[in-house]
Amino acid sequence: MKKKMHKKKTSNIIFALLFVAIAIAAVLYQEKPKQPVPISPIFTPTPVPPTLTPTPTPVPLVGYCLKVPVIMYHHIQPMNEARPKNQGGLSVDPGVFDQQMAHLASSGYTTLFANELVSALKNKTALPAKSIVVTFDDGYRDNHTHALPIIRKYSIKANLMLTTGLLEGADYLTWDQVNDMKNSGLYYFVDHTWSHFNVGAGAEEKIRYEIETAKRQIQDRLGQQVDIFAYPYGVGGSVARKVLQENGFSGAFSTIPGFYQCDSFIFALHRTRIGNSSLSAYGL
Repeated sequence: MKKKMHKKKTSNIIFALLFVAIAIAAVLYQEKPKQPVPISPIFTPTPVPPTLTPTPTPVPLVGYCLKVPVIMYHHIQPMNEARPKNQGGLSVDPGVFDQQMAHLASSGYTTLFANELVSALKNKTALPAKSIVVTFDDGYRDNHTHALPIIRKYSIKANLMLTTGLLEGADYLTWDQVNDMKNSGLYYFVDHTWSHFNVGAGAEEKIRYEIETAKRQIQDRLGQQVDIFAYPYGVGGSVARKVLQENGFSGAFSTIPGFYQCDSFIFALHRTRIGNSSLSAYGL
């Protein structure tokens, strides 16, 4: 009898151990929940490297349009002189500038005065295939010291956007220097306000004073008719345009980049800033 009971107890123990083993196995081999699979993008965008090529004017173009790049400079001076004055960002080294003007002269470009471009747009007339407008903003003294000899060397037509109230000041042209540039026959002078005031803001009375004073001073001092304007900071506005039109202006330059000029935006013509690189790096 004892033997029979011992056998039964052993069977129960074995059965219990078997049950535990099955339970453990079920836990160990239970299917793990699937981790979400990351969804790969359809394509990986390629970073666009910085480029010196100006953003083209959006197409389709509206109105009568001409492909005439207008390039913009401020200071022409050695970089070792520019940096201590915090002017490096707006300066082109004279050696680089010489190479840039040599490129225009040797590549078949026709340089224009600003009023020639505006007149062609207004009258819907053609210009030479590789026309270009070279501009200098504000009226810095280095434009006479360093730029003028190179302009003469290559017979480049140049356009000086004059802020008349700053002339005779430190680092700015004198009126005698401006007259010397005029007498070269290679410069056209553009109204750039009296004090470099942002005509895209402010009271109409102030905007009117800035535009009209500079116009009068250029005409009186240089004997040149003034009907082209360049916005300080590249910014215009409806009030400025109204004042310009009331004063007989026929066109104005912004700092919006692009090589195409259209009569539909004749009061916001496009310009591209040039730095210390070859002009071919700008698409020229």
